[in-house]
Amino acid sequence: MIRLEKVTKKYRSGKVMVKALDDLSLEVKKGEFVGLTGPSGSGKTTLLNIIGCLSRITSGRFWLGDEEVSHYPDHFLAALRRERFGFIFQQFNLLAGYTTWENVALPLLPMGISEKVRKGRAMRLLEELHLETRANFLANELSGGEQQRAAIARALINDPEIILADEPLSGIDGKCAGIVVAILGDLKERGKTIIFSSHELPTALATLVDRTLACEAGKLLGVPPQAARR
Repeated sequence: MIRLEKVTKKYRSGKVMVKALDDLSLEVKKGEFVGLTGPSGSGKTTLLNIIGCLSRITSGRFWLGDEEVSHYPDHFLAALRRERFGFIFQQFNLLAGYTTWENVALPLLPMGISEKVRKGRAMRLLEELHLETRANFLANELSGGEQQRAAIARALINDPEIILADEPLSGIDGKCAGIVVAILGDLKERGKTIIFSSHELPTALATLVDRTLACEAGKLLGVPPQAARR
């Protein structure tokens, strides 16, 4: 379903050219739950951004299903992001001046869906995440755990086939982490493809993960030979 072949990603930081991904190959099957581990700067977040069409590769090839999307124009990539991906960002990226339900429903705005339908979908997800009583709170009035759950609801509002989660258990307490793990487990049972990053594999996710790959200096360790097609 997701295939990267000899992908390199470079960017300039001041006068220095950084190679964030280095000739990396990866294949993730539909419905697979994959963990990416490694220290800060190892390439985990860059890899998630490439897979989620948030960033372009410098060289190599990238497929989603039968489509090679490496050189798709920006408006095609934007449509792919809306229709096929759900993103759980490490920093939550909620808009402070908007209510919880409005933040959750934001991905539906470009689709021309009415406010009534957007709010209805958002409220159903907030109820599933035990957050319905905070629906009309502004995002900055939520606790860290509540913000994380709101961010997860936003990631699921368009019923995406692929969930990308950057440090999904970071900075939340044990109770909230348990809710997040249960949600990810339910998504796996529903056949969603899930890729998450973390410094190390959280014990709470160990029984859900099909495969863990270590990121190191822009490369992946532990990729089965059949996944790295040449």
